[in-house]
Amino acid sequence: MPDRIARVIFGVILLTVAAWMLPSTNWAATLYAKQDDVKVTAEKSPTSAVVATLSLGDAVTTLAEDGRLVNVKAANGKTGWVFKFRLAEEKPASSSGFGLSGLTGKKTIAAREARAGGSIRGLKESTEQYAKDKQIKQEHRDAVDRMEAFSIAPEELMQFKKAGNLGEFSGGVQ
Repeated sequence: MPDRIARVIFGVILLTVAAWMLPSTNWAATLYAKQDDVKVTAEKSPTSAVVATLSLGDAVTTLAEDGRLVNVKAANGKTGWVFKFRLAEEKPASSSGFGLSGLTGKKTIAAREARAGGSIRGLKESTEQYAKDKQIKQEHRDAVDRMEAFSIAPEELMQFKKAGNLGEFSGGVQ
């Protein structure tokens, strides 16, 4: 009988050590808000009550995933749901401005995008000479400048996306 007790104790100790040596089963990851005004909602719906609002680069801890949604815990301790496409694995660089970033979630432009992005930023200094050389009409240059100056409030953008079933309101995978 003492031999049997010793084997049980040895088995418990062996299992405890083995469990301790296994990789952690805590799959919680840290993700970051891709833009300002990322809503953390109480339920799995974009129209649910907002329990927290994240700013660009704010960290959250993932608790679970369900389709295109992530259950997160914010720095303030509140838990809720965020659409995956609003979060990034790496902390984004901070930047200012809201122009077209409201549609893309990006507030910066990479160097590789600079050529194509020139049309987004309007015809300024270096591109002004190019426009003159190519005889681009002033009315077209003015139109690009007006597009660059256009901005929309976050609330209006949400209404637009909701009315058009876009973004988090699309019902499809992002």
